[in-house]
Amino acid sequence: MTVTEAPVNAAAARIERLREATADAGLDALVATADESIAYLTGFRPLQLERFFGVVVRAAGGGGVIVPRLDLGQVAAAPESLERVSYDASSDGLPELAGLLSGARKVGVEEDHIVFARSSALAVHGLELVPAGRVIGDLRARKDAEEIEAVRRACALVERSYGFAWNVLRPGMSERELNVRIEAFLRAEGASASHSLVLFGANAANPHADPTESVLTVGDVVCADISACLDGYWGDLTRCATVGPPSAWAREAWALVRDAQAAAIAACVSGTPARAVELAERRILETRPDLGELLHGAGHAIGLALHEPPFLVPRVETPLAAGMIFTVEPGLYQSGLGGIRLEYDVVVRNGAPEILSTLPLELVELAGSM
Repeated sequence: MTVTEAPVNAAAARIERLREATADAGLDALVATADESIAYLTGFRPLQLERFFGVVVRAAGGGGVIVPRLDLGQVAAAPESLERVSYDASSDGLPELAGLLSGARKVGVEEDHIVFARSSALAVHGLELVPAGRVIGDLRARKDAEEIEAVRRACALVERSYGFAWNVLRPGMSERELNVRIEAFLRAEGASASHSLVLFGANAANPHADPTESVLTVGDVVCADISACLDGYWGDLTRCATVGPPSAWAREAWALVRDAQAAAIAACVSGTPARAVELAERRILETRPDLGELLHGAGHAIGLALHEPPFLVPRVETPLAAGMIFTVEPGLYQSGLGGIRLEYDVVVRNGAPEILSTLPLELVELAGSM
């Protein structure tokens, strides 16, 4: 659990924006329960196991943050507009939540997070629960200047991990060993959480495969997707390498994915529907079906969560807006050969989009000897 995600003044302003949005949505109150939403509003990111944590914001004023008593000290820096409410082991926190909602009727909840049992318990108190994840999600989606810089710093940390990875990786090393070493590097450099997914050769044709004891051999293509959370915000980058000179397939697939990524980044303009970004890359990738399959969308928003909405997929019409940050990560996957994916984190501006990383976009050639 950490308490560094949001300065007090920023969190206080977010509470008031959420209060306005709650009223505009016709709600009496909103209950935020997702870890990232609680961090966004209080600066405290909980570790949710069996215990309840939540933030209540009432449209007419007031609200509170509810935590187990053992975590009460963690919310000392939460905005003054939030009452601190704690509970001991004799309670599950829901009576305290109901108390903060006393007099409210129509209450918004983060429908993708709150569990059925807790929703049912609140309904017993006569509350009408309304899906309202979008209300707080729309606020979280548009990052302020401090949040953008936090993602930039996280990207810089991930960049350094690539220097480490390419330096230590040699034929004979296993996927599992490399991923463990990268995660250890990231933690030593200050990451509070990290995810390294580096796959070799044919394994990378399955983009979310688990790293195995498969060892790197000459001729392999390496697909390296590395992410890290620093000071509460995530950075996420993907690059590729070959062991020895690249094959014709690797060269051609990499160049096509690079061009698709450039088109998708150029489409990250305020007012553009999210699906249009995916379409921009798809139009290019589908010109060469012989090079591999398209197995995923163009990317996702990133911030306090590694994956958060809006998502850059065909079904999402959400218009992009200044301050939104997305991963843009087209890929091609060829069974038996591997995968090529390239990823930047990109912030939507009022003009041209901005890439939040300086990591070169190149097909790295690793030494083919031990």
